[in-house]
This record gives sequence, C-alpha cells and structure tokens, in this order.
Amino acid sequence: MEGFGKFYSEVHVKNSRKRLIASLIFSCAVVISAVIIAAGLSNISPDRRTVSVRGLCEREVPADTAVWSIVYTFGANSLGELHSIITSAAENVTSFLEGKGLSSEDFTVQAPVITDLSTERYGTEAKWRYLAKNTVLVRTKKIQEVKDAVSGSIELMEDGIAVTSDYGNTVQFLFTGLNEVKPEMIASATENAREAAEQFARDSGSRVGKIKSASQGLFTIEDAAPGLSDIKTVRVVTSVEYYLAD
Repeated sequence: MEGFGKFYSEVHVKNSRKRLIASLIFSCAVVISAVIIAAGLSNISPDRRTVSVRGLCEREVPADTAVWSIVYTFGANSLGELHSIITSAAENVTSFLEGKGLSSEDFTVQAPVITDLSTERYGTEAKWRYLAKNTVLVRTKKIQEVKDAVSGSIELMEDGIAVTSDYGNTVQFLFTGLNEVKPEMIASATENAREAAEQFARDSGSRVGKIKSASQGLFTIEDAAPGLSDIKTVRVVTSVEYYLAD
C-alpha cells in the first residue's frame, strides 16, 4: 500500500504540473491576442475632416460646323414637266451656293419627294397633280460662307425658287471640337475647386490636404446668347472632396 500511495502521489503531481503548464500557455495566448488586437486598434486613424467643393469652367468658342437644310417645292401636272422644273431648280441652287464660296463637298442635292395628289384618299381639287419637295443639305465648316448664303438666299426668288426649311430657314451652328478643349477645361475647373477649398480652409484655420475623391460633371454646349448661335458657351463643373489638416 505504501508503494501504491507513493505512485499515486507522483502521478497526481505530474498531472497538476501539466494542468498548470496548460493554464499558463492559455493565459499567455489570451494576453498575446489582447496585445495584437490592441495594437491593431491603435493603428486605425479617426475620421478625418474633409471639405467638398465645386469648380466651374466656362469658355466661349466659335462654332465650327454649319448645317442648313434648303427646302423648296414645285408643282406640275405631268412627271416630265416636274422633272424639268426640279433639274433646273437644283442647278440654280447649286450655282447660287458656289457663288457664295461653297463647293460640291459642302452640300448635297437630295432626291426629291414626289406626291401624286390624285391618289390622296381625302384629296381636294388642286392646281397641280404632282408636287415635288426637294432638299439641298449643306453641312460644312465654312461658317462665314454659309452666313453669307443665308442672308442672300432671297436672290433665289429671281429664279422662281421660294426657299423654306425644316428649321424655319435657319442654320444650325455646331461645335464639334470638345475633345480639344476638355483637358484644359477640366484642369481649370479643378483649380477653381481647390481655390474654393483653400478659402474655406483659411476661414476655418485649417489647410487643404490631398484629394479624397473627385468627379467630373457633363460638358454642356449652348448658344452664347439668344440669336448668337454661331458662338457657343462650353461649360463643365467638377466636384472635389479634399482632406483638411490642422
């Protein structure tokens, strides 16, 4: 019995040592984990102050493309007669445009649209059986030449041509060089935004830091003023958010 008691005591001591070691290891692991978590939290920066501003850039640019739809209509009682009238009118319009400095590359004589009034279901008595609507489409970068042609289009009346238009006998002036002015305008709008942010920072006793986020608005192109369609106003707005530092 004495030998068994001694053996039991030794086993009990060994088990106690094992439990103690295991407890120490677990306690160390908990402490180490707590240290790691604490270290991680200490590296998380608090929310930084920011300021959101907008920058505007506007430019007045001359239109670089003109579109003019010249429309005229004739009537006749036979297709042969109508063909002769249409051909003569197209030659007169072509000669007129060339006299204003435009070439065949600047305009196109389109195929006429012919209506047989005798086939109209609810037609009424008309002077002509056939009506022909013809269009000469001008699209060119010769802005001044088109302006001269529009102002002088009354000359066509001498040839019996009454000029109308799908747009009220007015010219559409367009600006197609947006890609050429985009980089400079975006840079200018962003610079204006930073100036606004710096003013805000000075008023609040701070200074402007790095950009947190930025977005570019759509470019808009409008007439510079009513009746001034050959001069365009190009506009863009950028939105920028800056960090603020003390």
